[in-house]
Amino acid sequence: MQRWIAAGLVTMVLFLGGGYYGYKTYKENRPAPMWVPLPIKPDLESAKRDEIIKDLKAKLSAPEILIKVSQDLGLRQQWNLPTDEACAQAISQKLFVRSGDAITEMGPVPAIHIGVNGTSKEGQLSGKIAMRLMDDVWKILGVPPPKKRDS
Repeated sequence: MQRWIAAGLVTMVLFLGGGYYGYKTYKENRPAPMWVPLPIKPDLESAKRDEIIKDLKAKLSAPEILIKVSQDLGLRQQWNLPTDEACAQAISQKLFVRSGDAITEMGPVPAIHIGVNGTSKEGQLSGKIAMRLMDDVWKILGVPPPKKRDS
């Protein structure tokens, strides 16, 4: 009888350990896109907004820009890829530009979201990539970037 109890306890411990590992892996690999909202005029017509989104996506997907992003953030070493061109290809697959809303002091306003699709465990790096892409967005739009706040 004691052998059955011991075998049952060992089985229960293995099931609980496997369940914990599976749940942890599941949580780490859930989709977690990170983006930076770019507020736009509320009265901007949707056709013009869609044109801006399409133009931004095309310009941000340029290999020269994505290679520079990869070099600036050291993505080649972090993702263990052979070249910066491979990193640029990986970023272009994760990059998105879409319409959405932004919460401002005046309340919710329409916005363009520039960001990167990633998983929960890549969240911090995805945020850094999105913020770095915003530097190029300001150059593409010909607008001076906002002053950074001291945290």
